[in-house]
Amino acid sequence: MTPQSIHEEDFPKGHPKRFDYDPNSPEAKEWARKNVNLKGERDFPVGHPKAVDTPGNKNHIPVTIGVDPAHPELEAFTGATPAQAAGRKAAEQALAKLQIETPMLPEGFVDTAKVAEKAALDFLETQGHTPEEAAAILAEQGIDKVMAAKATLGVKG
Repeated sequence: MTPQSIHEEDFPKGHPKRFDYDPNSPEAKEWARKNVNLKGERDFPVGHPKAVDTPGNKNHIPVTIGVDPAHPELEAFTGATPAQAAGRKAAEQALAKLQIETPMLPEGFVDTAKVAEKAALDFLETQGHTPEEAAAILAEQGIDKVMAAKATLGVKG
């Protein structure tokens, strides 16, 4: 019995590289109409969603960076609804009020001594001392002993 051979075409009918190409055939003319796009003649092939002559194209919708053209009412880049965006903005403003400025030296470096002092005072206040008591303890014991106590207790923050 002879094996069956399956013939697979390399190119569709009408393609210029097909073995039986005839430029005057109806298949070649149709292939050229759909696929040959000279510069300035067509931007997109026939039937492409962006082609001007395709019914239902979306060329009239403006393209704005970050905006979903199907949902221009949503926030740009995030896609959040106006209510979600307003909630996020309110939450960010509340967090911004809680932020403290990093102490800086005139040379432009972080003042690590003030940062350590603030950490020591915060630790003492979390241990139940008033701000005045915490300042007195820090002045008496020194920052090294207070921070060592913090490290010994394993207090975070």
